[in-house]
Parts: sequence; C-alpha cells; structure tokens
Amino acid sequence: MKNKLLLFCVLSLLYLPAVFSQQVAAVIKPDLKYGRPSKEELSLTTYTPDTTATAIYLFHKGVSGFTYDDGFQLVTEHWVRIKVLKPQGVSYADVAIPYYAPADRNKEKDQVFDLDGCSYNMEDGKIVKSRLKRDFVSNERVNSYYKVLKFSLPAVKVGTVIEYHYKVTSDYSVHIENWMMQEELPVIYNQYKITIPHVFVYNIEFRGRQYIDVVEEKSSMQAQQHTENGVSKIAHNFTISARKLTFISENLPAIRQDESYCWCPGDYKIQISFDLQGTNYPGEDYKPYSVEWGDVDKRLTRQENENFGKHLMWKNLYVEEIRQFNNSGELDFNKKVIKTFQLLKQKISWNGEYKLYSENLDKVMEKGSGSNADLNFIFINMLRTYGIKAYPVVMSRRSLGMLPYNFPSLQKLNTFVVTVYDAAKNKYVYLDSSMNIPALDVLPLELSVSKARILSADVPENKKWVNLQDISLNQATMLITATAQDNRITGHRTTILKGHQALEYRKEHLQQDSLGNRQEQIKEKLTVSNLKLTDTDDDFTTIKEDFDFVLESDQVDNRIYINPLLFPQLTKNPFIQSERILPVEFSYPYKVKLMCTLTLPEGYKIEEIPHTRTVKTEDNKLLCRYAIQRNGNTVVVNYSFSLDSSILPSEHYKQLQEIWHNAVEMNQSLIVLKKLSL
Repeated sequence: MKNKLLLFCVLSLLYLPAVFSQQVAAVIKPDLKYGRPSKEELSLTTYTPDTTATAIYLFHKGVSGFTYDDGFQLVTEHWVRIKVLKPQGVSYADVAIPYYAPADRNKEKDQVFDLDGCSYNMEDGKIVKSRLKRDFVSNERVNSYYKVLKFSLPAVKVGTVIEYHYKVTSDYSVHIENWMMQEELPVIYNQYKITIPHVFVYNIEFRGRQYIDVVEEKSSMQAQQHTENGVSKIAHNFTISARKLTFISENLPAIRQDESYCWCPGDYKIQISFDLQGTNYPGEDYKPYSVEWGDVDKRLTRQENENFGKHLMWKNLYVEEIRQFNNSGELDFNKKVIKTFQLLKQKISWNGEYKLYSENLDKVMEKGSGSNADLNFIFINMLRTYGIKAYPVVMSRRSLGMLPYNFPSLQKLNTFVVTVYDAAKNKYVYLDSSMNIPALDVLPLELSVSKARILSADVPENKKWVNLQDISLNQATMLITATAQDNRITGHRTTILKGHQALEYRKEHLQQDSLGNRQEQIKEKLTVSNLKLTDTDDDFTTIKEDFDFVLESDQVDNRIYINPLLFPQLTKNPFIQSERILPVEFSYPYKVKLMCTLTLPEGYKIEEIPHTRTVKTEDNKLLCRYAIQRNGNTVVVNYSFSLDSSILPSEHYKQLQEIWHNAVEMNQSLIVLKKLSL
C-alpha cells in the first residue's frame, strides 16, 4: 500500500436528488476550444432545463500539474466560458479570484498570471470580439494572508458570451484545492485534469460520484535538480512517474448559494477533493502525513509545531491577577472559568478573525487584540494556573464546510474552541474567545458544528469526537395568566430563556436604551409595565423576564377575536418553495413551551374555539402540540414546539412544509366571542 497512490472514493452526494443529469437533454453542445464560441452559443436565448437561469456555464475546464525545479510547485490553469441570458447575469462579467499571498515574503504563496479574457456579441450576423483591458484589472489585498485579483469584461449584455483564462502557481504544492463540478449556475460541461507524481499519496474523495466520469492513465513529468560545482551549478534532469486523472461532468443543474437555512451550500456541490496522506520519495521510506486522526493530533500538539503545539506551553503572564481571584474568596469551577475569561477579555480583544494557528502570542499581548486562536491559546494557559484542565477542540467552521470523519485531514481544520474539564461534575464545558460573554456551552453559531475533536491525551479515542450542537439546552418557557374584559386583556407573563435563546435575547433587547424602546419592539397594541430581568453572575445561559401587560384584542361589531396564546411563536411559514434540493439546516435544536390561563369576559358566549392538535414528523424530530381545555369561563392552553435535530434532509421537505404550515395555523387560532343580547 505504501508504494501505491492511495485512492478513496466516496460514492455519494448527500441529499442530491437521485436523478437529474439523465433527465436533462443537452440543449447545446459548446465548442470546447477556448476562443471559439459558436454562433449557436451566441444565439442561445434561454436554457430550457432551467428557464430561471440568469446565465450558464458553457464550460469550465481546468488542468493541474506539478513542476519540479529543486522543489515541487503546483500549477493550475483555468478556462471559463459563460453565456449571459438575463440582465442579472451580466454580473458574471465581474470576476474575483482570491489567492494566498501572505505579507511575509518568506512564506509560501500563490501567484496568478497569464490572465486574458474576451466578450463576444452577435452584431448584424457577425461575431464581434471585445478584449479584456488592463485598465479593468486590479489586485487588492484582503488581509495579511490573502489578495484578490479582480477584473471586468467589457461590452457585456444579455446575449453576450464571456470567456477568461488564468493560471495559478502555488509554492504550497501539496495542497490541492477542491474542484467544483457544480456551480451556482447550470453547467453544460466541466472537465478537470490532474497529473499527480507518485511521490505524493492522496485520498481523493468524490461527492456525487455517479455524476462524474473518470479516466485514469499512466503518465510522467520531467524534473530538474541542481548541485553545486564550485561557483557554478550543474542541472540534473530526470523523469518522475505519475498518474493522470481526468474528471468530466455534463448538464448539471445550478445549486443556489443564497439558499436560506443552509450553512455551507458548497458542501452539497458535486465536487472532488484531495487530501494528502503521505509522501513516497525514491530511496526513502513512506512517510505518512496523516493516516489516522491520532496522527493529526500529534502533528498539531507536538512542541516542535511553532504555530500550535508550542503555544500550549506558553507562560501565563496574568498569574498575579488570577491569584487575587483566589484570595478574594472561595470560587467554584464556574466562577473560576468565568472570571478568567472576563480577565482575558479585559486585556485582549477579539479582532473578528477565526484561525487555527497563532504566530506570536507576545505580539498579540502588545497589540491588545488577536484572532480567536490567539486568545484561546492564552485562555488555556490562564486556566491551567488554577490547575484546571483545558484543551483545544479543533473543527471546520460551519461556513467552510463539513469535517470528514473517515478521512483524516489536517487541511480541513481551520479553527478551534476551548473545552474545560469540571472535575467535580466529571464533564466538559466549552467556550470560545470570540464570545462577548462567558456563556458556558453556548458557542457562536459559526462554531456550533456536529463534528469537532478534542486534542488531549487524557481523553480516550471513543470520546474525542464531540457534537457541539448538542451541548446546550436551548429552550423558551412562557407562563401567562390573563383576564379579558371586553377586548382589553390584562395579565402577567414570566419567560425563562436558556442557551442560545437567552443569548439572542441579550443581544436583541438588553442593549436598548430604555424600557420604552423595549415596549415598542414586543408587539403592537401592547403596553408593558413592571418589567423585571433576573440574571446571575455565574450563569449567562439563563435569563428570566417578568412583566405585567395590557393587550388589546380585535373587536368587530358585537364579536371579539382572541388568540388564546396571546404571544404566538410562529407567524409565517418560511418554507414556500415547491421543492428543495438542499437539506434544511436550522441554527440549533430548540424547544418552546407556553402555558396560558385566560379568563374570558362576562356577557359573551363562545362561538368558536380552537381544537387540540398534534403534528409531527415520522421520526419525532419535529413536533408541535396544541392542547386547549375549557373550564367554565376559563381557558387553559398548553403549547409546545420541539425541534430535536438541526438538519432535516431534503426528502423530508414536503413533510416539514406541511407541519410548519399547520403549526402556524395553531399559532393563529382564535377564540370568537359573541356578546349576549340584553
């Protein structure tokens, strides 16, 4: 196995419809020679399989290969042709190509070159060609690590065909970017060729394998090595055996990038990814890059790792401040963690960046700000001053895609949070330094992922993988007692919020300048008084709200219309698409419970009253229950809404749509009262 390229193929694409490309007859066959769009392509006015498409990729072709001149370099070349079908499609003439270009010149980097482009229009039956002008090309620095090459193709309108070509060279040759066969526009033809020298051993993972044709051939590459000979260098030319792979997909539908309830649409594109597993240089033993996740752990945590493991041994500079905490009185585990977090945030602010590595913590201290990785390294070492065990928990952020469980990949990791061990309760709690307040186990949504890995030798392998979506209890409980007098309802409401529900409340309401602003935002026709918020210094995950209220219900002639929930949870159904390709991804699992005891007004009779109902999915992951009881002039409503999974697959979309529709109906159900005649 060590002497061969290790090739793993994942033969499925999550949540992709079972058949689509077979159902789509090609409406056009583009000329695949760059610089030669056909009159048929220019005359195309609509794309029959998707008449909503604003533009289509006629083709996207790519070729990647390695060069060797005293070291490997990866070169990737792109050819793109797009047809503009609608006014909105004109935006695809404005192209942005991000690439890795650290400000530190000594670091490995990418370079973009050989850029050219054209736009083609039909005028009086002839093809008119407009070339890309250098005046419309710019190179902009995004941050200290990335630049973006931007350009705009001229004379683009509905009907235009645009083309562009460029090359990217990378010093970090072992990292091969994922190749996307599917895009946010329909794709007629996509081809990717790559030649991999046998010295590099990759896992090659397919998503949507059934929609990709693969051709494999033997190949080779020429290389050159120089040796010193006095004041001159002698070049030695040699050949390296390689494997050439060609991937082709045709007639792929668009996959929307602005889809609501989806964290990372790129996860569901038909694509190919490459993860380096090891090197197999001639005359040397096979060197694994990562065979198991345990190997990834070791690579990160070893002290020789200047950007990660070394920082786990950083000297805490806040020892005296932490000792003062101890001298101020007996502190339990929660207070120690919270006070340490608050001290960290007083000293250093988060700069808005999520990272996995850190370069120089002393510089971070001097500057007074840093990435979440910078702050997390410092936080871990501060906690260890107490003798508290704290470890990194590495992951791939939500917006950057899922972390593969079966294929160990250091390249897929991009940040980490901190887990802290509570010895008294024999459990771990989680925090991240990007948070404003130390709400234990309530991580920012970007970091609330289903797969994360604890880097600790103290944690057995079967417990290293954690689901960070399940660590917090997200719940809203509302108790209401109210009395109606004609269309005027007076009462008291107590609400207890936990987890993300509590943090969202803090963010939305506790920053308001006055109670008046708070009242206006609750609900129309509502007056609030005696508002009281209950909070504790050692639990930021729970908040209690109490207030008295006066609410006006609707009255038409001699009838009153009262919603017995008084404060309904759902007002509309967001799932209005007729169908959905992608799964539905909610921010987090949560529960809502509401109990309202309502005394109805005297002098009225009930004409209509809601019924008890329950709707749920087959697996009970989504459930809504509405129960109503009447006892004389008093009505008691018990309402609950429970979402136990943050992801619902697309095949359950119709069921989700129907359940949500029924839940909204329950929330809008009314009691109709008719005034008795005198």
